[in-house]
Amino acid sequence: MERKGVIKVLDVADLFKDLGFSGRFFLTRQKGNQAFERLKHYVQQQPEGSAILLSFPENQLIDVSFLDETIIRLQEHMSQGQCPSSTLLLQGLTPDTIANLGAAIEFRHLKLAFLAVEPNGQWECVGQLELSLRETLNLLSIHGSLTAPKLSELLKLAVNSASNRLKRLYDLHLARRDYEVTNKGLQYTYYFWKWTEEQPV
Repeated sequence: MERKGVIKVLDVADLFKDLGFSGRFFLTRQKGNQAFERLKHYVQQQPEGSAILLSFPENQLIDVSFLDETIIRLQEHMSQGQCPSSTLLLQGLTPDTIANLGAAIEFRHLKLAFLAVEPNGQWECVGQLELSLRETLNLLSIHGSLTAPKLSELLKLAVNSASNRLKRLYDLHLARRDYEVTNKGLQYTYYFWKWTEEQPV
């Protein structure tokens, strides 16, 4: 039985409003450092394995330095175990912001990726993700959930290879997972995040 993933919605403009930001503009590494501390504090209050949907203001302007100092740095901290592990869902990013985020990740040769999502259920993966994992992520979004045996069947892969793909998506904070104990041991089920009521189970 699926244990529903916890999603916390966080208005970015509200979170940073007393730090001297001007409306929809999020610029410079210095401001990013201030914002990072605020964001990290918020993440530390959330349950391990939850998702935080960061809702950005319409037509925002965010430069590479700010992105590098905030959400990229936070994802690195989570990967290194320096704060609770969560998934960051980035909602409402403009095409320019998405391009800046991708450029920041590529410039530093980081193996990081984020889900940029919209209220209507549309999404895209931004960052460094190899083609095989993008294929798996797309399948996961279509099916809603997958086990290694099911993915193995869909892609004609060895079960170990399918399991590795799903585990890597989980480690990259792009999927969540539940498990149950069977007579064969632990059976993991991986889920695509749902942030709208309209998305299929």
